[in-house]
Amino acid sequence: MSKKIPKASKIPSNDNKIVPPSINTKNKKISFSFESLERTEYFNLDGTCINWSSELFEMLKEVSTREKSELLSGKIKSYRIHDHRNATPPSKLPDGVSLNDFYQIRISKSKGAIHGVFYENIFYIVWLDPLHNMYPNDHYGGLRKIKPPSTCCRDREDSVKLLSAENEKLKAEKKELEELLEELLE
Repeated sequence: MSKKIPKASKIPSNDNKIVPPSINTKNKKISFSFESLERTEYFNLDGTCINWSSELFEMLKEVSTREKSELLSGKIKSYRIHDHRNATPPSKLPDGVSLNDFYQIRISKSKGAIHGVFYENIFYIVWLDPLHNMYPNDHYGGLRKIKPPSTCCRDREDSVKLLSAENEKLKAEKKELEELLEELLE
């Protein structure tokens, strides 16, 4: 006997939010919003290493256990949270954002940071900075534009093209060798 997949129950019309009961929406812990996320030639995810997003999500999870006051106190050194009042960003800031209100939260020493704005306990992520472009440093390769992404599909397609070209070359060589062999046998 096969089991049926249960159907989702309807949300009561007076409840317009979907929040699991175990989540306390009144807490003071940091939440993240990607609502203001921008992709520029210097800030986005394209071309990041395979582990970058994993480390990003680990950092987001850890920071989500903290309160804003704790983060801004400077006691948690690993995230190097600070504003950008002395920065010279390579991309134009969003309208209405000043460098004094624009903050960095570091992912890890080698993985760069995220940049955004706090509003109460919500951190609105504006830029993802895997290449350290907010503060370019020769140690991390200096100021670099983000390279177009290389995906498993793209890598596979490139491999197929190379192998197809090599196959055609080998077929041509085989034909030449067969013709030479026929001449020798005549």
